[in-house]
Amino acid sequence: MLAPDYYYESVFKIPYDELWKKNIRGLIFDIDNTLTRFDEKQPSAKVVALLNRLERMGFRICLCTNNTNRRLGHFSENLNYPGIANSIKPFTRGLRYAMKTMGTKPAHTVIIGDQLLSDIWAGKNAKITTILVKPISEKDFILVKLKRVVERLILKKYFESLK
Repeated sequence: MLAPDYYYESVFKIPYDELWKKNIRGLIFDIDNTLTRFDEKQPSAKVVALLNRLERMGFRICLCTNNTNRRLGHFSENLNYPGIANSIKPFTRGLRYAMKTMGTKPAHTVIIGDQLLSDIWAGKNAKITTILVKPISEKDFILVKLKRVVERLILKKYFESLK
C-alpha cells in the first residue's frame, strides 16, 4: 500500500518523456522538500525552468500541499499553475480536486512527493501513479520529522525487496 510505483533522487531525475509515453498527462507536485526546501518561500530558477519545460511538453501541472494557503501563495505567486493548499494528504480530496482542475483521470495522473505517509499514501488511495523523491533537506517540521522515522523503516524494507 505504501510502496511507491517509482523512486528517483529528485524531480530533476524523473524521465518525464517516459511518463508521457505511458499516457500520463497530469503531474501533481508536492511543494515542501519535493520542489523546494520547506523554509524557502520561492521556487528556484531551476524548478521554474523544469515546470515550464514540462508544460511545453504538454503536461498539465498542479501543486498540492498540506501546508497553508499563505505558503502556497508565496511559492506560486510568480507561477501560472493551479494549486491546492490544506489538502490533508493522505486523504484524496486534494488530489481529486487537482485532477478535476487539470482535466485528468487517475490512469493519466501522477503524484510526485517526498513523503510515504502523505504523498504516496494519498496517491495510492486515489489510484494514481506515485513517484517518491528523496527529500531535498533534512530540515523539516517536527511532525514530519517524526513521520520520517516510520518512513525510513518502510523504505528500508522496500529497497531490500528490490534486491
